[in-house]
Amino acid sequence: MDVVNYGSISGTVLDGVTYLPVQGALVTTTPASISLLTDAEGKFSIPKLKEGEVAVNLKKKDYLSNSLSVAIYGEEQTQLDFLLFKDENAIGNITIYDPVPGNGALDQLTGFSLKWNVDGKKSSTVLSYSIYIFESGSSVQKLVGEGIADKEVTVSGLKNSTTYYWYVVANYEGNKVAYSPTWAFKTKAE
Repeated sequence: MDVVNYGSISGTVLDGVTYLPVQGALVTTTPASISLLTDAEGKFSIPKLKEGEVAVNLKKKDYLSNSLSVAIYGEEQTQLDFLLFKDENAIGNITIYDPVPGNGALDQLTGFSLKWNVDGKKSSTVLSYSIYIFESGSSVQKLVGEGIADKEVTVSGLKNSTTYYWYVVANYEGNKVAYSPTWAFKTKAE
């Protein structure tokens, strides 16, 4: 019989500009577990989540939605700060999804194209994209594309047998209006 381990998450949701707590942000998870609102100090706690990867999704009126992938470890509490950015341009909720390669893909080449899709933007809204990539265990993020109009960017010179994380930021007239989840892939051995 498989033993299922549970861990927990606690976090604080902060305004991405002022770093003040955001009260009343809706917090949900994928896979679905619980939905709750942040308290007066922007804090929330999800006491029981199955071990593995979970996406924490945040929504609040007048803010851009955000989603962050979090690793849950059995018997451990994961603590994080989450940033929400005000929707200064009344863009609405833009979703960046459908990554290529798919999240968790293995045996990728050391150079190829990253692709994604976008939903929720008005046809008159012209977005540009900035793409960031970083190695597992490193906090140094490399900008691999900036001000890109296409939903695709080529990466090269990656290391073999290495897990990489990447995400996309959508910009409108110089302002960040949406963040993708952070996706992962692993390059093939030599």
